[in-house]
Amino acid sequence: MRNTIPILVSMLILLSLMIIPSAAAQSDNEKVPVIIGFKDKPDAALVKAFGGDVKQEYTIIPAISADIPVKALYGLSMNPNIEYVEYDAEVHAMEQTTPWGIERIGAPVVHSTYTGDGVKVAIIDTGIDYNHPDLNASYAGGYDYVNKDYDPMDDRGHGTHVAGTVAAVNNEFGVIGAAPDAELYAVKVLDSDGSGSYTNVISGVQWAADNEMDVASMSLGGGLNSISLKRACNNAYEQGVVLVASAGNSYGGRVSYPAAYDSVIAVSATDEDDTIAYFSSIGLQVELAAPGVNVNSTVPDNKYDYKDGTSMAAPHVTGTVALLLNTNIHTDYDANGDSSWDPAEVRERLHDTATDMGDSGKDIYYGYGLVNASAAVDFGATEPYPEPYPEPPSGGNMHIANIVMGTGTKAAGPSNVFVWATATVIVVNEAGSPVPDATVSGTWSELTSDSDTGITGADGIVTLRSDSVKNPGSGGTFNFTVTGVACDGWFWDVDNSTIFNSTDVPN
Repeated sequence: MRNTIPILVSMLILLSLMIIPSAAAQSDNEKVPVIIGFKDKPDAALVKAFGGDVKQEYTIIPAISADIPVKALYGLSMNPNIEYVEYDAEVHAMEQTTPWGIERIGAPVVHSTYTGDGVKVAIIDTGIDYNHPDLNASYAGGYDYVNKDYDPMDDRGHGTHVAGTVAAVNNEFGVIGAAPDAELYAVKVLDSDGSGSYTNVISGVQWAADNEMDVASMSLGGGLNSISLKRACNNAYEQGVVLVASAGNSYGGRVSYPAAYDSVIAVSATDEDDTIAYFSSIGLQVELAAPGVNVNSTVPDNKYDYKDGTSMAAPHVTGTVALLLNTNIHTDYDANGDSSWDPAEVRERLHDTATDMGDSGKDIYYGYGLVNASAAVDFGATEPYPEPYPEPPSGGNMHIANIVMGTGTKAAGPSNVFVWATATVIVVNEAGSPVPDATVSGTWSELTSDSDTGITGADGIVTLRSDSVKNPGSGGTFNFTVTGVACDGWFWDVDNSTIFNSTDVPN
């Protein structure tokens, strides 16, 4: 609807203020990175007419990424050809700080018959050290969206580690991957610091679809939902690409994006006792679990190293997908007798053959269970380790019902006035009853930049106050964003929570 555009732009500006300098510190000509969604065909000339520097024009979705002057955001968003404008946020590699994991999922049992031969795997990450002796034979090409060239060499080490778990070759030294004969393609979207933009990730997903990848592995994630990234993943999935991503490394927090999207397999991490790793994100979007602690794999300069993270878990699932796509069992699995797997059938097969952990059936920790390559390709199930498993939340789900904003002022002499804001957060359970003793954390932005934490009372309410601002002059806005809610025995249902509100200070 047309009247939603100003709201989207307002939210865009507010969200951008959490990451870039406040509006008061910017000139009108300063530019912010955005993704512009068009109702029809993307129009680069229109973006340039508003002073924008076009960075990428997509084909997988009708959108353009660009740097736009702050003063042009509203006018651009009101153009009748524009559907939305959203902030181009950052994603980060999901690494924490071994082949036991490859053995744990049953991959070596499969290698006598299936090795992933001919299956095309895109590693959307920091690149791959394609000179590594355990990866050189598997490497088949790629692209670098950070440096805009065809040399996606890894300058971080993260993507090389991920690639080794997927497809380190069986050459009697080093390590072996889950699918040692799969074809590896490096799509570099993260820089030497392990960071990158949503723009680059969308480009990487588009590259995977355009180059007919069978599966794409994304050991990365960001905290901001994105219309553009979601649509890119959906479209790649519809074009036949199986998408796998790490759930995130914030235990008790939300599953990160793109893993949280319905078109992507979200993977949590387990340790050598099949217990969910202390760092692993959990939630309703988790689809499968895989080894992610003390994982030994390839790193640059012909070396090997142990790493922890859901980044290390996701490639175990990616390798299992490659093994499954290499099989001839599909006609026995598909009632229609179709000879090829589509992404939905791959996911169903992985669900049906996963080793169930924790509560019976799908849960927020393991999803459908620990991925089981041996069972997926019909070689029989591997034996699970004995309990203990982490207990599910005893209290159930809690969410933020509302955030009520307010302001306060205090005069300090004839010429000075101090202004602050308050955010009253209301935490309730699924029945709408208050949840006491919940620790609520949040951040302030725009007029001030600070963080606050408080504990709800018996009424489920806590009020947090910003730092004071001296003489705000022409007014402005206090923004408040909840970053965490924790309470023993309870799981924070982020998706059903109000996590943002703001209040204006009058002139």
